[in-house]
Amino acid sequence: MRIKHSLISAIAALLIVGCDRDELRDSPGIEVNMAADSLVFAVIGDYGLDGENEAAVADLVKNWNPDFIITTGDNNYENGEMSTIEDNITRHYGDYIYNYDAEEQYRCNGKAFEEQINRFFPSPGNHDTYGFSGMKPYLNFFTLPGNEKYYAFTWGDIAFFSLNSTASFMGEQESWLKEQLTHSEKSYNIVYFHHSPYSTGRHGDERKMQLEYYAMDVDVVFTGHDHIYSRIEKTGEEGLYYIINGAGGKSLYECGANPLDEQEFEVTCYDEDFGAIKGTWNGYELTIAFYALGNTVDPVDRVFIGKQAE
Repeated sequence: MRIKHSLISAIAALLIVGCDRDELRDSPGIEVNMAADSLVFAVIGDYGLDGENEAAVADLVKNWNPDFIITTGDNNYENGEMSTIEDNITRHYGDYIYNYDAEEQYRCNGKAFEEQINRFFPSPGNHDTYGFSGMKPYLNFFTLPGNEKYYAFTWGDIAFFSLNSTASFMGEQESWLKEQLTHSEKSYNIVYFHHSPYSTGRHGDERKMQLEYYAMDVDVVFTGHDHIYSRIEKTGEEGLYYIINGAGGKSLYECGANPLDEQEFEVTCYDEDFGAIKGTWNGYELTIAFYALGNTVDPVDRVFIGKQAE
C-alpha cells in the first residue's frame, strides 16, 4: 500500500509540473490610443463556456458591429486552462482578437488579425486563475497594453481602465489608477474588472474593490462575478454608475440574495435572461444599455451619461 501511495503521489507531482511547464511570455508593453468621432463598444462578462448561451450572446454582440469588446472577467471556464481557451474564447470572439505575440497555434487569424488592430480588451476573473498555471494562459493568449494584468487604453473621447480584482491586495493598482485618472484628458472615464464593489447577487459586495471612484472622477464601473445585470447608484456619488454584467453565457443567478441598504443605494436588477451591454458614444453623449436575448430590440435598462452636453 505504501508503494502504491508513493507511486500515486509521484504521478500527481509530475502532472502538476507538466501543467505548469509553460513559461510566462513577456508583455509587449503596447499602448492603444485610437482616434474616433463616435464609437460602439460591447461589455460581456462571465461568458467563457462554449455552448448555445455563449454563442447566442456573441451573435447579439456581433450584430451591433462594435468597434471593440471589453469583458468583466471569467473568460475561460472552468479553470482558465490553455486547452479550453480556443473553444471558450476564440470560437466566439476570435475575429476581435489581435494576439500577435501568442504562440502561433493560438493566434486568432480573423478580421482583427488581418487589420492588426486589437478589438478585445478583457479583465481577468477568478475562473481565469484556477488552473495549475494560474493566469499564465490568459496572459500568454491575449496581447494587451501595459503589463496586461491591469492596463489602460483610450478610444475616441473615452478612457478605459482594466483592473485585476483577483489580486490579493489592490494598493499598487489603486495608486496606478489614481495617477492615470489625474492625467486623463478624456470626457469619460470607465473602470472595469471582475469582483463587484456592491451587488445584491449571490456573491454580494467585494470590499477590497470599494475604491474612491467618485473622487477619481470615474463615470462608470463595470463588473461581473454575479451572473445578473444590475445598475447601482450610491447616495453622495451622483453621476457614477456601478453596473454589473455577468450574464454573458455561463449561468444565471438571482437578484436580491444580498440586499443593499435602500437608504444608501438605488438598485435596478435583472436576472431573467442572458445578454450584453451596448455602449454608444455619438460624439457628445454616452449611452449604456443592456439587451437580453429574449428581446434584442428594446433594452432591459438604459442610462444616458451626457457630460459633454451639460
